[in-house]
Amino acid sequence: MREYFPNIKFQPFHVYNRGTEKRVIFLDYIEYCRFIFLMYICRIGSPSINLSKKNVGQAAEAILRGEKPDQRLFIEQYSPLVSFITWNLLPNHFHFILIPLVEGGISKFMAKIANAYTKYFNTRHQRGGRLFQGSYQSIAIKNPPYFYKLIRYININHLELIEPQWKERIIHNRTKAEKFIDSYEHSAHQDFLGYRHSLLLDRKLISDLFGAQF
Repeated sequence: MREYFPNIKFQPFHVYNRGTEKRVIFLDYIEYCRFIFLMYICRIGSPSINLSKKNVGQAAEAILRGEKPDQRLFIEQYSPLVSFITWNLLPNHFHFILIPLVEGGISKFMAKIANAYTKYFNTRHQRGGRLFQGSYQSIAIKNPPYFYKLIRYININHLELIEPQWKERIIHNRTKAEKFIDSYEHSAHQDFLGYRHSLLLDRKLISDLFGAQF
């Protein structure tokens, strides 16, 4: 892998999953916030108990603004398991590009976030059983041109919400599509545009991968 990405220790992986039977896993704004909060916290520890809608929403918004969330909301237990290169959350699935920082970092992180979010979602909606469609999928990225193409694909994947044929290069309203892509909050795209500097992305590692300051 060093042959392809010589400046990093571990290779990047495309990690994704969806709701079981393609069900919606984010039903409202606060559920997106909860998952974003867990994306940050499960890398380094565990969330505190008895979290409210208000403080989770504020914590997620702080993370996206580049501010550390209230330390009373989580327990920091270890060094980060993974680094985020990019991410996108859609109503029934998500995409990450992750780099493990420790042996088995991705599997540990994904187990923690899936368990924590499923427990939260099931409690909130008074349901039981699996939320996600089996185990997450993880694909090693070994080709730099594909890596850069995949980042773009993930960053704007939410375009399918208003232009379902965009992957076939069919876009009916390009102006509306561009505005929607750039205004979507539940993706790393705004970070790549320079509109925000969230705490989720590992900016130094991204700079190393691109060979330029991010």
